[in-house]
Formats: sequence, structure tokens, C-alpha cells
Amino acid sequence: MTRTVAATVAFLVVGSIASQDVSACGDKFLLLGRGVRFQRAYAAIHPAAILLVMPPKSVKGAAIRDSRLKTALQMAGHRVDVVQAAKLLEVLPGSRYDIILAERADAAVVKNTMTAASKKPAIVGVVEDLGTADGTAARLGFDAVLKTPQPLPDILRLLDDVMKARIEKARAAAI
Repeated sequence: MTRTVAATVAFLVVGSIASQDVSACGDKFLLLGRGVRFQRAYAAIHPAAILLVMPPKSVKGAAIRDSRLKTALQMAGHRVDVVQAAKLLEVLPGSRYDIILAERADAAVVKNTMTAASKKPAIVGVVEDLGTADGTAARLGFDAVLKTPQPLPDILRLLDDVMKARIEKARAAAI
């Protein structure tokens, strides 16, 4: 019996001396470099093909001109193309976009141009002044209205909601 106890104690002593620290997945990074910095990422639930319509240079404070908007949309998983408002009528025929994001005046041109298309994109009008932003999207004739300024996560959520409504509408039409 003393041999069994002595062998067990010897095994435990050797095992504890030879053991290594076992860390979970991210704990190793915390030990080495005090953590790895990650950007707060937002992944789109419904990735879309988005067309950004840039207003003329005379419109100084356009929300669509924000360089972070295109980057945030691409990082979320959307496919983003940019077109100048002057070339909008050349791009629209035969285009395969899910969402067109444009300032109010350009969005009205898009809405009038896309009436004959069978698979029309959702039109999101960007409205900056509070007087016109009080109107609903239906009254303005758009699928959604983006009131600016808004934080980028709110804009991404709005676009996800527009895509969700678009998908549900397509499913209902298929039934």
C-alpha cells in the first residue's frame, strides 16, 4: 500500500512540475501584446448592390460626399458603385442595383427614370434640412428617407431594413 501511495505522489509531483499553462483562444494575445485591437465591424444581414449618386460640386454639404460612407458600406459587405449626377441617366438603363442612394433632387430623377423597369431598385432619398425631412418616404415617393446627419451604424441598419423589405416583397410576389 505504501508503494501505491508513494507512486501516486511521485506521479502528481512530476505531473505538476512538467505541466504548462493552458489558455483559451484569445488569452494568449492578452499575455503577449495586451490585446489585439479590432475595429468595430458591422456585417450586413442582406448584402446589396448600392449605387451612390454624387451631387454636383455646387452642393457643398452633401452627406453622400462623406468618404467614410463608401468605406463603411464596403466593409459591411455591400457592393458599392459611385456615379456623378450628370452621368446618372447613362448608368440607369440596364443596371442591376438593389438600392440607389441619392440626394433628394437626384432621387426624384431616378424615380421618374425607373418607372418602366421591371426590377426597380429601392430608392433612398437623402434629406438634410429638417423642414423637408418631416415628410414621410411615401409622400416624397421614395422607398426610404435617410435624414442626415446620422451615425454610420444607423445608416447601415436603415439599408438592411430596406433590403429586408425588398426581399419580403419579392417573396410575396413569387407566391
